[in-house]
Amino acid sequence: MANSPSLPLAALMLAMSASATATAAATLDPALPAYVPQAVKVPATAGYLDRKTGAAMIGGAEHVASVVGQWNALFAASHPGIVLGFDGKGTSSAVPLLMHDKVLFGAMGRAINAIELVPYRKIVGRDALEIRIAHTASTPGEHLATSLAVYVNRANPLTRLTAAQVSQILSIGNPGGDFSRWGQLGLSGEWRERAIHPYGTAAYTGFGDYLQREHFQGRALAASHEELGNTAAITGRIAQDPAGIGVAALGVQHPQLRQLAIVGADGQPTTGTDEEVVSGRYPYGRYVYLYVRRLPGQAVDPLAKEYLRLVLSREGQAIIAAQPGGYLPLTAAQARAELEKLE
Repeated sequence: MANSPSLPLAALMLAMSASATATAAATLDPALPAYVPQAVKVPATAGYLDRKTGAAMIGGAEHVASVVGQWNALFAASHPGIVLGFDGKGTSSAVPLLMHDKVLFGAMGRAINAIELVPYRKIVGRDALEIRIAHTASTPGEHLATSLAVYVNRANPLTRLTAAQVSQILSIGNPGGDFSRWGQLGLSGEWRERAIHPYGTAAYTGFGDYLQREHFQGRALAASHEELGNTAAITGRIAQDPAGIGVAALGVQHPQLRQLAIVGADGQPTTGTDEEVVSGRYPYGRYVYLYVRRLPGQAVDPLAKEYLRLVLSREGQAIIAAQPGGYLPLTAAQARAELEKLE
C-alpha cells in the first residue's frame, strides 16, 4: 500500500521541481509519472548494506555522484529508516562490486562490455539487469559521459556523412565496401587520392566498445586506424592532420576542427542537439545506466525496484534535467520501457 508523502518529502519534491522548471523545463517530459512512494523493506542479509553505517550502497561511476546524492535524499525523505550511500570509485569498479553483492546498483556511463560479462555470468549465474536512467551529456565538461561526434580537420571540405560511411572509414568488411581515400567520399582535386587517416580509441574502451556493438557489428578496425587514449588526444591529432578523421566526445570546440553532420535515413542532417539525442534521431547518442544484480529464478530486489520507480519518475528525472550542461532526462515512453524491465 502506498505511503502518503510526508511534509519534508512534499517540500523537497516541490523545490526540486521548481529548480528543474527554472533551468531545463523544455527538456522534461510532462507525461512522466509522479512518484508515489510505496513501503519497502530492506533484506537484512543484503550484502550491499554497509555493516558500519547500515547504508545501502550504490557504487561505480563518480560522475553520477551529484544526481545519486539527490535521489538518495529524496528517497530517504519518503522512507524513514532507510539510509543510502554512494561510493564512486569509477565505472570500472561497478561490475566487480555488483558481482559480489557489494552495491545495490552499479552506476556506469557506458554499457557492460564483453570482457566484464564473462566473469559476471560465471559468478552470478545470469546477466545484470540494465536500466537506462538518462541520456549522456552534450558537452565534455565536468568529466561526464557524453554522446559522440565525428570530427575532421578544418582544411577538409567534407561537411557531412552517414553513420554507414563512418563505419566504412573506421572499420573493415563493411557490406558496401570500405573507404581508404577521400575521393571515395566525393572529394576531388588534391583530396581525390589523399589517404584517410582514422583516429580513435581501442575497440575494448568505452567509446570503442559502443561503436563495435552499435555501429560496426563487431568488425575489425581499419588497418590505418591509430589508437589514442581519449578525446583530447584524438581531437588534438585531427587538428594537426588535414587528412584525419575520428569519433570523440560531442561538443569539442577547436579552431582547427569541424564536427561533421550525420545524415539519417530520412536524409536530414543531425548534429547531436539535445532534442536529437533524446528523440533517438542522432545515431551517436548514448545512455547512463544503473545495473541491478539478479540471481537466477529470483525477482528484482524490492529496494532496487522502489528506488528505480523514483529515478524513472517525474521527480527523479527533474533532478537530471536541473543539471546545467549535464545529463538529459528520459522521455515518458523511455522511462516506461525501463520500468517494464522490473516486472
